[in-house]
Amino acid sequence: MKKPVGFDQKVLLHHLDFTANHTKKYSRNEMYELLDGYLRNDITGAKSRKNAITMLMKIWYLVDIEMLPVRDKMLDILASLTKEERLLVHWGMTLAAYPFFKDLAQEFGKLFRLQDEVQSVVIGKRMKEAYGDRRRVEVATSAVLMSMKSWGSIVPDKHRSYRLQPKIHLENADLQAFIVQILLHVLENTSLQLDIIQNHSLFFPFTYELNVLELRQKSELVFYRQGIDTLVVERSIG
Repeated sequence: MKKPVGFDQKVLLHHLDFTANHTKKYSRNEMYELLDGYLRNDITGAKSRKNAITMLMKIWYLVDIEMLPVRDKMLDILASLTKEERLLVHWGMTLAAYPFFKDLAQEFGKLFRLQDEVQSVVIGKRMKEAYGDRRRVEVATSAVLMSMKSWGSIVPDKHRSYRLQPKIHLENADLQAFIVQILLHVLENTSLQLDIIQNHSLFFPFTYELNVLELRQKSELVFYRQGIDTLVVERSIG
């Protein structure tokens, strides 16, 4: 059985901002109409615009039930965040919504730990190995690359390769808790060792040092020791 792809349109940051800012104000049908009107300046084709709306709704509006509290927390603080911090939130919500985006980000993250530049052909080959050698996978790979490029997370370089921008440093405890929640969700784990979470490859455009004391105070995450020197974090059951 072929793995679903779904990510078939470049997504712009101001489209994500607009969707997030209106998510709790309108019904589902009203959101579709609102987005259709907003996207017309950037996406003239009806089919392409419909695809973009579907993706924006999946990222911010039609999220998994277990992600609703995480999303709502981010919506509550979104207006107070910087542009760079909002990028982190959009990045995390997209990871949660689209496994294809997650898998491509994972490949980038792993490769950028080994080298300064990553060729698009290498990414394309790895995504085809995971999802099948078909046109839909090529389109999705291109859409993710164009999205990441438009967000400023990767920069085109010579020989059809990409390099990283300087990483965005995150100190906000709410955003660090968000990162943990996203990783628990997309990695399908109830708990994770802290050293796995620390600067995980899925969040390769960002860097952060988890503040355990502040996370304990400001989130519902539970921390405990496993063995002598391994710290583990999990969601609160209560």
